[in-house]
Amino acid sequence: MRGQQPADAVAEKKPVAGDASMEEMWAAAAKAFTEICGESLQRGDVKGFDDVQRKIESVSKASYDVGQEDKWDKAKTVGLKSLKYLKMLVGAASQASSFIPIPASAANIASSALCLVFDIPEAIKGYNDAVDQVFTEVSSALSQFQIYTSIKNVDAVLIQKIHVVMISFVKLCAHVVKYRQGRKRDRLLRQFKSIFDDDSGLGDEMAKFKQALQQQRDVEGTVTLAVVAETQQDVAILLEQSVIFGKTTEETHLLVQETQKDVQSFKEDADRSRTLIKIRDTLGVPATVRLDTNTTQTCTNIYDRCLSRTGSWIWTHEAYTAWTASNKDKETSHVLILSGPASSGKTSASALITKRLEEQKGRTYVAHYFFPASTKKSDDEKNPVHSALKYMAFQIARVDATVQKQLGKACEAGPGVFRRSASLETLDTLWEELKIGTPGSSATYYLVFDGLENLPDKQAEMLLKFVFGSKLTEESAGRVRVLVSGTDDQFIGSIGDGKINSALRIRMEENNGPDMRIMIDEALSKRGMLEHAKPNSDQQRARDKIIDKLPQNVSGSYSRLQFGLDDVIRLLSTRTAARELDRMLDQPMSSHEAAIKNLQRSLTADEISELNELLKWVLFCNEPMTLDQLEAAMFLYSGTESLASLQFIIKNKYSAVLKLEDGYVYGQDGVKDYLQKDKDNSGKSSHSKDRSTISMTITINNVDQELCGHFLWDLAHKAIRDKFKFDFDAASPHGALHSSSQATITVDEFEANHTIVTRAFEYLEKEPRDQTKEIGKYLVGWLPYHLGRLRQLEDEEKGALTPGEQFEIGQSLYKLFKDENVFLRHRASFEQTLWFVSEMEDVQKWLMDSAVVRRLDKKWRDEVQLPLSPTRGFLKELVKMVVEGMLRNRSWGVQNAYNWIEEFMGLDKKLLQPPELPKADEAKPPEPTAASSVGSADEIDWDRVSAWCQGFLGLPDSELNSLWYERLAEASSSQNCKPDTVLSLYKRAIEKENPSWLCHSGLGKAHFSQGRTMDAIAQVELALKEAEREDATPKPEAKDIVGLRLLLGQYLYEAGDAHKAAEHYLFAYMSEDPAQAREGHLGYMKAGLSFPDAEETRQLLKSILAKEDGEGTMVNVLKMIARDSEHDDLVSKMFIVAKEDQDLFRGIVRAMETATVTPASNEDRSTQIAGDDLFAEDEARGVLLYDRGVAAYTYKISSEGTEAVSEALRLWRESRDVLSNVGGRNAYVARQDATTALAQHYFQSMVDGKHLDHVGALSRLAESDSNVYYGNATGFLGTAYALRGKKEQAREALLWRMKQALQILSDDMPDNDTVGFSIIQKTLEQYQDFDNAAIALSLLGQPDLVTGALCFEAKDIEGDDSVNKEELLSMVEKLAKETVQVAITQVPDITQQVQRIEAAKAHIDSLVAASTITSKPEANGDHSEVDGPESQSEQNKLTASAHGLIQSRLAALQQTHSPQIDNTVLQWYWSCDGRTADGHKCPNIADIGREFYHCMYCSNQDFCSSCLARLRDPRSGMQITACSAKHAWLRIPPQGGPTYVGQKAKSVLVPREVRPTPGDEDIYEICYDEDGAKEISVQAWKEALARDWGISLEEIMDEISRQATPDGEGQGEKENGGQNGEE
Repeated sequence: MRGQQPADAVAEKKPVAGDASMEEMWAAAAKAFTEICGESLQRGDVKGFDDVQRKIESVSKASYDVGQEDKWDKAKTVGLKSLKYLKMLVGAASQASSFIPIPASAANIASSALCLVFDIPEAIKGYNDAVDQVFTEVSSALSQFQIYTSIKNVDAVLIQKIHVVMISFVKLCAHVVKYRQGRKRDRLLRQFKSIFDDDSGLGDEMAKFKQALQQQRDVEGTVTLAVVAETQQDVAILLEQSVIFGKTTEETHLLVQETQKDVQSFKEDADRSRTLIKIRDTLGVPATVRLDTNTTQTCTNIYDRCLSRTGSWIWTHEAYTAWTASNKDKETSHVLILSGPASSGKTSASALITKRLEEQKGRTYVAHYFFPASTKKSDDEKNPVHSALKYMAFQIARVDATVQKQLGKACEAGPGVFRRSASLETLDTLWEELKIGTPGSSATYYLVFDGLENLPDKQAEMLLKFVFGSKLTEESAGRVRVLVSGTDDQFIGSIGDGKINSALRIRMEENNGPDMRIMIDEALSKRGMLEHAKPNSDQQRARDKIIDKLPQNVSGSYSRLQFGLDDVIRLLSTRTAARELDRMLDQPMSSHEAAIKNLQRSLTADEISELNELLKWVLFCNEPMTLDQLEAAMFLYSGTESLASLQFIIKNKYSAVLKLEDGYVYGQDGVKDYLQKDKDNSGKSSHSKDRSTISMTITINNVDQELCGHFLWDLAHKAIRDKFKFDFDAASPHGALHSSSQATITVDEFEANHTIVTRAFEYLEKEPRDQTKEIGKYLVGWLPYHLGRLRQLEDEEKGALTPGEQFEIGQSLYKLFKDENVFLRHRASFEQTLWFVSEMEDVQKWLMDSAVVRRLDKKWRDEVQLPLSPTRGFLKELVKMVVEGMLRNRSWGVQNAYNWIEEFMGLDKKLLQPPELPKADEAKPPEPTAASSVGSADEIDWDRVSAWCQGFLGLPDSELNSLWYERLAEASSSQNCKPDTVLSLYKRAIEKENPSWLCHSGLGKAHFSQGRTMDAIAQVELALKEAEREDATPKPEAKDIVGLRLLLGQYLYEAGDAHKAAEHYLFAYMSEDPAQAREGHLGYMKAGLSFPDAEETRQLLKSILAKEDGEGTMVNVLKMIARDSEHDDLVSKMFIVAKEDQDLFRGIVRAMETATVTPASNEDRSTQIAGDDLFAEDEARGVLLYDRGVAAYTYKISSEGTEAVSEALRLWRESRDVLSNVGGRNAYVARQDATTALAQHYFQSMVDGKHLDHVGALSRLAESDSNVYYGNATGFLGTAYALRGKKEQAREALLWRMKQALQILSDDMPDNDTVGFSIIQKTLEQYQDFDNAAIALSLLGQPDLVTGALCFEAKDIEGDDSVNKEELLSMVEKLAKETVQVAITQVPDITQQVQRIEAAKAHIDSLVAASTITSKPEANGDHSEVDGPESQSEQNKLTASAHGLIQSRLAALQQTHSPQIDNTVLQWYWSCDGRTADGHKCPNIADIGREFYHCMYCSNQDFCSSCLARLRDPRSGMQITACSAKHAWLRIPPQGGPTYVGQKAKSVLVPREVRPTPGDEDIYEICYDEDGAKEISVQAWKEALARDWGISLEEIMDEISRQATPDGEGQGEKENGGQNGEE
């Protein structure tokens, strides 16, 4: 291989033929310098680079004014940088001196040229600007040559190009000197333009310099990439300069800016992502939501749509300033209401306020939820307010470590605790469980609820009761502030005991005028209307008048503004007189009247009829309609398919009344109310009871239509008044009279519901068709709702059915329920939906109405009306089909079938059970639901479900076969019941005769869910064996067999049997089902990567790539791996295996390149790829971009023609871009890892180069650091300053973290103190204050378990008030100290904590026993003469109480840690960030007895001893990108040792020193004096820290006191010094 050439192979190369010799080149350079500026380079006073440096540094600036001093300092700085890089350039050239003779004068000529630039006898105004301009570019360009300081061999051709660059540098210096020699007037003139703009030749020379530099780079890129990798030092030193190869200065500047903007250091401890994922999944937040942001994409999208400068009036509004005031008084409401009519900008204002709050520093956190318009009608979300609050809790947990910790603990109980909360009438219990704004917190939380009008009325009422309830008003006062937006009518009433009236309020219609004017101005400018008008001209006056008057005429409504603006623009598009515009602007604007009338005039009667049909569905369906659903509904209406898409028709024809949002169709704001009002004004509804009608029945057979018309006309002329006339075409769908003058756009709710009911029955009477499939689920599911709505509207006298229409509904219900035919025909639609108890009751009311059913079959009427429950009446056939389909023949999916059965049982219970009348003094209980009648998932009585179904079907016990219990077991599993319940039902199924293979498969899944993997494997193997038999029941399909193979592959893989797993996965890989084949392919690769023999794994990878379409196959599996939960381990193992075979590794990287090719534009992709698929594609691409970066950076495998390190940096930046709006665990981890790698690059470059050149970049990264506690950008910045002795700057960089930590330690939440101590420990290590960091570590870690348990405070002393609590506390502390000492003496080994607990318990038990014996004589009067009986009795009480307190503590401790230590309850623990030798994530944690190592440069990286050794061993090749082998680490003693005192300690030992360990200067250890170690109180330590960092603890306590005691009742215990070290 090329990279393995012997070192002397290059020496045989000769200079390129035809090129000038080095002597000739440099002689020409010296001559050219003299010709340009007249100065000689033969200077005796310059003997080397040091002389030049002294010359630059010694130049006087005494004669400069203040402004020029700064410029000259800047010029000198870039000059010294140029000198630094010139040294590297000369050094690079000198490496080839053995085979390319270099004249001795080369370095002297270059350095002399630079020296002449700065040889200035006096101040020359303007010259410093020239030096700055030229050498800023030169130094930036030459910075790349830093790479050559560590390159062992340099190519000869490259050396020649380097010399050309140096010579061009000499000529540049000559031009700058010439500029200095110019006339003063010319220099002054040139100050006002670039030095390169004159005609002196400098600009041309700079162009030649860049050209020479580019030629050198081209040679470098084609000749030396393989050689560059052979470095004497780690290539990490070189990264900063190599990233900008091939860029001009301007491009480099943009690149750096982009990097500064993109990189957000966000590396936290290893548990953070797992905790957030647990919280996200438990709270039901979608997996696509990002974990590493403080906002949401919804809020960002709304914010981005706001025009610039809109909303600026909010920040000075009295209500807003009072709501956000840091010292908000108790009289000011915690609620801000944004109210206004529809389309008044409330949502935009909410987004603007949210964004502004998100930008605030300090412990201020904001969460938000924008209720979409679909919420009001959504059937999928039954508790939208609960869901919103849980989502908001997750948002806060992402950014607030204290909430994250508490909520993470609460989520350990699983989602059940939060599901139970959702059934409560109020949100108070849920709020308590979400742990936000708990008493004692020093943080401020803002909750933004937007779109109250989009909630169902009960949900809106619930939210307002919660917002104005005691939980937020009193218990969280001052800490939690709420914004609610909605229409004015939602804030009217007695909700909140009148507190709504005292809330702060912004009325949008009164304040949004400035924003409307901005919108008008933007619209006119965009269309080029009245632009560039002269002052005081008619055009300018017209523009001003439009901007001023339009907002006044629209009552705060943007939709009305848009209509008015459209009219104005339409008017301006013609030759318009000013008076016409005045007349228009003087009239009030209607958002709908003009637009609808214009639309009506433009449509034919058929089109209006079609639009009215659409409006019925859009405005009166009980859930938002999609385009596909409406297409199907319109097919039901017309019977034909439209050539034009409905989307096109709505956008281009009906946009005045309809709009599209996220694939759903809605009515324009206010259209529904306007059309209904217009309908009321224009006449009575066609279904009104009061409408005038004439009816008769005439039978006509075989008569010509025209003749019949004449007959009827004559009849009408005689019998009725003269103007009566017939319209034969009215009944014809095609008769339009070809005139739209009589057709109107109108809607009527009663008519709309009747139409939908009619369409539903039409759909059910026919066979399912592809054209109507999309609307089927809605029609079946919501048929009862629309029937109920018809009756309700009739009761409200808003419409009435004719007898004929009633009969039609009765006939349709008869056809539906008389037998099973309709249900069987539309089984698919019924399986997708559900009727609730109340809906079935609504249907029953129709069948009990004699006007509806009196003409139906009497026998059927009796069967329907006589049974006590509808399940035995009209629902009998439906119930039978569902129950048999679930338990007798597998024709229904168990989950949906059980849901139906649950409702049927609820209906029976409600109707068959006599109602309980509430007592007079009790409120009416809520109506029971089916769910409450059956129970929650864990409470479902499956025997009762079985008995109900058995009773309905009338089956004897002997008929309850294996299938019956198998399906019950499957249903219980689908309802997430307890595993024991599922297991028992499957076992009952297997005990019956002829159990199916599905029983064994289901039992295997149940075993696996409980962690019994081997039992699971045995059952699935048995299932596979049974399924492959000829007489298997049910007869499995091919995909069923493959499914069992996939299960076996999964379980064997989990059990560690990779080879057997690979066999089953390979079988699945050959499946004809694409989804199963993909799953098998991924499993086969995962199993192969787990083979214990690395060579076998290599051969597997090579065999995949060797196939005909090997790269395509590898691309597909890599995309799947990128989204797999084990991605990190899989890719790590793949790279470790492949690094031994470079060709294999390159093949894998080429496949990754193919998988990460930049896709088509977003617009094209969004139309071609579905949402979930688009998300998956972006996540896979972003993750694989990060993996490619690792391959390039760690293993030096990159695309051809690229330098590995710079390519890695580019890939990581691109990865961050791609994943910026992608959620999911892998996207989150990859993005934060890419960010960490980039941030570390800047830091490591400065450490290796011993400079601070990149602190500006790190500072800007730190400003955008989204992780305020552990972000690496901030940490690296502080560490870089501290390592260079810049303590003041280091403190400034880390100050905010220290202040946050002290705030956490000062509040009244002791459970969070560990977070505060952790931040202090890490911050002080980076600040290089190791002694205080060791103290923080002592308070953070877990002390000896007995010591920690027996730490008592005054608040722990409870019980008998007759006991002196101060004396009791003193006695308890003394006894605890004694007990601890006994335990440690008896069990000195810290790893034997269980034995220590036993020793302590035995000691205290012996004291209790002895006390009991000695107290008996005293009880009989045998007490001393000194102490009286009362005194002795009090002493006995104290002793007994002290013993009891310690006994109870030790009993609880023993129960927790029996039979072994439970590491999950330790005060704090660290997990290892390293990887094992086979590439897996290291499972080690810093538990009792295991020492760890914490990186003192990274913000949060810890390693066990084995992983640290691998990290530091250059031969290991381990992919541990989280840290660097060049860092330093603090040895963390094993937990449970004497180093730790715990967070409750009142005092702590001060270490003698923290020093490098003997023989290893990069690992530090903490040393204490063995005797008489210095001790300090925790409170004094915090106060000393605060003084050192310039932080006022008094101000912190004042702020906490204001929030914790809104009524001014005093301050917390901590302010009085009673709670040292606690929150």
